[in-house]
Amino acid sequence: MASSAIPTIDVSPYFRSDEENEEGKKKAMEQIREACITYGFFQIANHGIPLDSLSTTMDMYKTFFATSDEEKLSLPDYLKSTQESAGTYEHFRIRFSSSSAFDVCPNNPPHFRQVLEEMASHFTKLGVLLERIISECLGLPPDFLGNYTNDRSRDALMGLHYFPAEEDENTGKPAHEDPGCFTIVYQYEVGGLQVQKDGHWIPIAPSKDKLVVNIGDVIQVLSNNKFKSATHRVVRPTETHRYSCAFFYNLQGDKWVEPLPQFTTEIGESPEYRGFHFDEYLQLRLRNRSHPPARPEDFIHITHYSISS
Repeated sequence: MASSAIPTIDVSPYFRSDEENEEGKKKAMEQIREACITYGFFQIANHGIPLDSLSTTMDMYKTFFATSDEEKLSLPDYLKSTQESAGTYEHFRIRFSSSSAFDVCPNNPPHFRQVLEEMASHFTKLGVLLERIISECLGLPPDFLGNYTNDRSRDALMGLHYFPAEEDENTGKPAHEDPGCFTIVYQYEVGGLQVQKDGHWIPIAPSKDKLVVNIGDVIQVLSNNKFKSATHRVVRPTETHRYSCAFFYNLQGDKWVEPLPQFTTEIGESPEYRGFHFDEYLQLRLRNRSHPPARPEDFIHITHYSISS
């Protein structure tokens, strides 16, 4: 299937204030709503983040990942995969848990911290806008999700580096769903991101001027399956390294998550999930990585909270 199956949506009307943009906003919202229902994935163009800032950020990540393992492993939020085969990926994550979150940034490359702080600010502003758009796409007040999440301390910015694939192994990230509200991804120069639909894997082409947005499990549960948290994966290319950047728009850990009455009792439908605290689910998902089950079907997904029909 062609990558064009994932819609690209122009969100520039949201960055202009003239009245003529109302029609453009309406069109973009309709496209995003349809994408959230059909794919759980979409690309956005004219997203308001300067392209030179994105490019500088990726150059910084490349320089950082080229430093020694000794330097990188000294950082608390650096991770290198440890599969039996050669390393498949490494990542460096910054969690916005406090005002000192960026103190973990190394001095090499120079100005790394400043660049990441600027990029985090851009992604957060875009996330707030997407939160309002998604609220309206669900037929909720624009500030609904903003009032619900109410805290940005669990958000995270992550740079990723995937090593070239081997002849018999090209897995970058196995098939999974994101647990939070939504994720914004910048693929940069090399593709590999794929989304699953109807049993097929759809590749999403890289683009220097577009961002990929995917809906997470929290939105799927709140909407009682109206919006989809799509299964996706990363396939490593051969003979080349892949770099990307992801921003995870999350919830506070003690937040209670369950289908909203607007999608259950108020419309006469049964909830598809039992409620849970977000941190509880995160811990189960982390256990997937720290203590992988022997059988793939035993991995924890959001279906762990499904109510049997």
